[in-house]
Amino acid sequence: MSATHGPTWALRAHAASEWVLWVVTINALWWVFTLAGLGLFGAAPATFAAAELTRRQLRGERTRPVREFASAWRREFLRANALLGPFLVAAALLIGNVLALGPGPLRVAAIAAGALVTIVVHALVPLYACYDLRLGSYVPTAMRWAARNLAHVLVLLAVSALIVGASAAVPGLIPFVSMGAIVVANAALGSAFFAANERALAERTSPTSSLPHHP
Repeated sequence: MSATHGPTWALRAHAASEWVLWVVTINALWWVFTLAGLGLFGAAPATFAAAELTRRQLRGERTRPVREFASAWRREFLRANALLGPFLVAAALLIGNVLALGPGPLRVAAIAAGALVTIVVHALVPLYACYDLRLGSYVPTAMRWAARNLAHVLVLLAVSALIVGASAAVPGLIPFVSMGAIVVANAALGSAFFAANERALAERTSPTSSLPHHP
């Protein structure tokens, strides 16, 4: 055991506490900037800004969360609303329909459509944070990647479902942790899956292996 670096458990506890603080910070910033954009128009750029900063955090970069979140939110405002906004609107409408409709084929169709929207969003957010593509290429690329990596998609959905379930069981988590946890987990896992995909398919053509990365 090195006296310089400390015991392994202490280092892991410190790293875990740093990530808990990061989730709480990102959650607070997501809510502040979502409300600053009047809810609907603020949520998409807030989500992309959170994913971008989380990716940089994973790479070990030093960030100033408030200033850089605000900068990313402003920079991505129009593109984020053009790209992610329609999916957020569709998700809100589908949730309303599922809650309002009784048992029957229409409710089943709304649930199926909501599942498709959820899958695309879970692939789209980390894809946008990791790769620099033409705006019109993100959704088709996210859908192709999701179709070819169903196991990874299921992991992304399962983690979000666990966070939603914990939030339903302990509603006090919602204003302080829940959205930050979902976005951070999605960005972290998505980035890891894309990196693994590139390593595994480095010698072959794949949906993401030759895509230009964000600097």
